[in-house]
Amino acid sequence: QDKLPAYFLMVQISVAQGHLREAYTTCSSILTQLGETVPETVTPEMVGSMIPETLNMYTEVYDDDWLGKKMEDSTLCNAMKFYSIILTTAHFIKPSHMVAYFICKMVQLSLRHGVCQYTPQALMILSSIVIRFDNAEFIRRIAKNAMLLAERFDLSDEMVDVHLHFHRGAGQLDSYQLCATQLRKSFASGLSSGNANIAFFCAGQGVQFSVISAEKDLISLLQEIDYYRNLLEIYKSELTKYCLLCYRETVSTFIDKGKTTAIEAKLTFADVSDPGNKLLEMFYFHQVFKNYWIGYAERCDHYVQRYGELSQPRHFEAYIIKFYHGL
Repeated sequence: QDKLPAYFLMVQISVAQGHLREAYTTCSSILTQLGETVPETVTPEMVGSMIPETLNMYTEVYDDDWLGKKMEDSTLCNAMKFYSIILTTAHFIKPSHMVAYFICKMVQLSLRHGVCQYTPQALMILSSIVIRFDNAEFIRRIAKNAMLLAERFDLSDEMVDVHLHFHRGAGQLDSYQLCATQLRKSFASGLSSGNANIAFFCAGQGVQFSVISAEKDLISLLQEIDYYRNLLEIYKSELTKYCLLCYRETVSTFIDKGKTTAIEAKLTFADVSDPGNKLLEMFYFHQVFKNYWIGYAERCDHYVQRYGELSQPRHFEAYIIKFYHGL
């Protein structure tokens, strides 16, 4: 138990440096020692039954009595803590249904044993991965309740994470422009509180929303991206670096096809082509988006097809791809 804070810090450093498999293995080992089961893999069918089971549990359990029930078992609290970070690594190196498995485990632990500081984050991520147009109002309610729960427990350290997943899920039902604005605020909050990893995830997701929605003029957006890239020389968040390079090339292409605004560093297919690399989805998305607007219809269609071959792409971005393909 005494070594757990040191292991948690070590995992956070590994994530920041892009050593995701090493971080995942450490988290898996710690969770196993805490009595949790971390399978090598799970089937989509298994997770397909866990999600409605978890949502039904939520409907039955969520009330004032449950909100007043604290998770007292320190072992379970520590398990929730390590589940919260194994999610980040699993998002990039494991299939989407593995991420959903961990989320369901976290939410079910809270519903059975009471709330802890990681419960709002778990509920918010659950809402972001299961949201669909046909269940939007129910999922929005889960997300709003998670936000209220976080505020009730004054979870200043976890609020940036909660806000990130709100805007990656239910927040998108409002507007991408609003999401971009709010994520800039979350970036500043995360950086000032020392949560640099999540702060830069907020920055990257905010830029993505701004690019898609034309929330900001292109020159200003390019300057914002370069500001984040310069900060990364200090904070060394490898994952965000790749994302920002992808977004920057799209913006540079829109400004002048990269004639004067391009830089030597770029995200290439070789950087994201290894099996299971989740950055490949982002790469294909921006190829579709960029080639449509600069008039390369055949190239756009090619990347639409490649995007469609991916396993479980993000729900709302898949709709954007379909929209451009249909124009």
